[in-house]
Amino acid sequence: MGQQGDQPVAEAGNQVSGAAGQVVQARRVTGGVHLHHGGPPPLPPPRQLPPAPIYFTGRTAELDRLDSLLGSDESQRLSTVAVSAIAGAAGIGKTSLAVHWAHHAQDRFPDGHLYVNLRGYAPSPPLTAGQALGYFLRALGLRDEQVPQDLEAMAGTYRSILAGRRVLVVLDNAATPEQVRPLLPNAPGCVVLVTSRSRLSGLVARDGAHRLTLDVLTPTEAASLLGDVIGHNRADGEPDAIEQLARHCAYLPLALRVAAERVAGRPHLAVSDLVEELTVEHDRLDALAADDDEATAVRTVFSWSYHALPAETARVFRLLGLHPGSDISLDTVAALIHATPGEARRQLDALAAVHLVVETGHNRYQFHDLLRAYAADRANADEPDQRREVATRRLFEWYLHTAHAALFAFYPQHPEIPVDPLPPGCRPLGFADRDQALEWFTAEHANLMAVIRHAPAAGQHTVGWQLANSFDCYLAEHRHVTDQIAVHQLGLAAAQHLGHELGERWAYGHLGEAYQNARRYDEAIACHQRSLEISRKIGYTFGVGSQLVDLASTYIKLGRYPEAADHGRQALSVYRAMGHERNEGLSLQTLSHALQGMGELGQAVSHLQDALDVFNKIGAAGNQASTMRSMGRVLHERGQSHDAISNLQRAVALYRQQHVGHALAEALSDLGAVLRDVGRLHEASEAWEEALAILTDLDPQQATQVRGHLDNLSSNAPSDDGPSNSTVSVQSADPGLSGAHRG
Repeated sequence: MGQQGDQPVAEAGNQVSGAAGQVVQARRVTGGVHLHHGGPPPLPPPRQLPPAPIYFTGRTAELDRLDSLLGSDESQRLSTVAVSAIAGAAGIGKTSLAVHWAHHAQDRFPDGHLYVNLRGYAPSPPLTAGQALGYFLRALGLRDEQVPQDLEAMAGTYRSILAGRRVLVVLDNAATPEQVRPLLPNAPGCVVLVTSRSRLSGLVARDGAHRLTLDVLTPTEAASLLGDVIGHNRADGEPDAIEQLARHCAYLPLALRVAAERVAGRPHLAVSDLVEELTVEHDRLDALAADDDEATAVRTVFSWSYHALPAETARVFRLLGLHPGSDISLDTVAALIHATPGEARRQLDALAAVHLVVETGHNRYQFHDLLRAYAADRANADEPDQRREVATRRLFEWYLHTAHAALFAFYPQHPEIPVDPLPPGCRPLGFADRDQALEWFTAEHANLMAVIRHAPAAGQHTVGWQLANSFDCYLAEHRHVTDQIAVHQLGLAAAQHLGHELGERWAYGHLGEAYQNARRYDEAIACHQRSLEISRKIGYTFGVGSQLVDLASTYIKLGRYPEAADHGRQALSVYRAMGHERNEGLSLQTLSHALQGMGELGQAVSHLQDALDVFNKIGAAGNQASTMRSMGRVLHERGQSHDAISNLQRAVALYRQQHVGHALAEALSDLGAVLRDVGRLHEASEAWEEALAILTDLDPQQATQVRGHLDNLSSNAPSDDGPSNSTVSVQSADPGLSGAHRG
């Protein structure tokens, strides 16, 4: 005993469970202390605001109204979530106002600024609330595997992360209240700024939004904006011409900026001369326009700038109107215009100089919605049909072959998929490794969706079904289930339009996998059976085997084990005859799960060992890990718990190396169950706590199950580490055996 004053002090006995970088003893500590490594350091607060607009004039009343939402005291904490919907016509300056004010107020939001363009009025489908939540959750620090797939779970995770924080959220170009609601925090401290052409009455009535409706600029504000761009010395010298120019632009900010850039680029001519030129163009278009002054003004100014472009730059501008996505990369532009990246950059720089495109990031460009529509109109009017069709085909084929190259860098073991030969002159991108391919797929996700959706209208049905196959692996691994279903429904329609049975077979097979990922098992079975029928009809042996495996996997999920075993044996026979080793291993693994469900544990172990031998031989680490996990569960059920723990620990180690979060969590959950059953309670707790940390955001349903295991462990734990009388059975669901298309 040590002494302190007159009181005996017990010798300290410290036990630290888990991993810790530094440990500090704080005198007496009672109870269990569990320290766990928090993983990589947290990301800095997101700072996603676009650059502040260079020229911004007026809007004093609107800025004051937005300031009033924050309160007069800089230290005052917001008492409510303030939502401000900025409504107004296209080109009226909604985004400029929102971004200008956001930069002005950004210091009031130390925990970050989130921004997303919801593309509510783009030609491609609007961004869904789920897609926007995915972007935000990743920006807030979640890894891909931690982002839930269910919209409600995503929204709940998002609100939980923002609770107690002061974050500014800018939702640009919203289409409907339903697109916005899941993106609203539910705790004080955050402000959400929404821009839309719609009045968003539902947000005002139901969610307490403050509506702020923009009108065109006043004549004085319009003249000031023109002077900012043209130069006040020059503008002040011709006040009448400036007034006429503002009137021709209908005082619309977008038209004013574009017109002013046109004037500024011709410094040796009088403003009045350029106004006269604009007047002639205005009169010509006015005869073709409806009674809509703003629309006429915008078209007039765009036409004025367009006709002033050099011939090749004008061609590039109108060809950009053929691109169906929301933004475009430098490499994509080079493919579209059939030029080198250097030449494409020169043309884009020329367009950016007169504000006909905007550079939004490194080698990425974007149109304003109105300019995109105008470019498409010019392509239809000024580009001969044949040249327009050739450029469209060139664009779509470039996307197809670049995605095909990215697929095999992203997933090298993927089996070959049908793709047309590389056309002469097509120069798709190459990818050095998985990370490069992942970066490209992530950047082009929305564009790839737009290309597939637009393929029927563009007459590109072959690209429609083939590109969906190249895109599938990325969508499946990142759990974009809704998009996965959508692209394969479109791919199926494209293949059916062509009467291409091999295309139909692949579309049905991938669609079945997508439905299985969505737990829509009846639809999955129907698709797999149809794909199997077509495979047999056309003599496509690989397709026969892959559909048998996928059907077996679906039957296992439904507990239909005899049917699963029968299909697994058929698939095994097919792949052994083909000499396809990877899918032979998948067939063995699938068959073992069916046999385990039927209670034939000895045969299940034998098939798993055969599968493991195959995967070891070909070096398929992911399949090795899943097979070891399966082996651990079967061995535990047979009473061979020591061997079960060894296999599960090896599976966990392999999953760690591959950074596969969800599979790692499931293996840890299984390991925790076996460790508890043999009485190793501290280790069981560690495994489950690590699994819970991964699953809390990624899969709330499974997280609840693991949390229940931990609660039971705490309440029922004996005084020593002897075996527990309460057994947690290992889950019997198969660990991701679907996807035999992917090899």
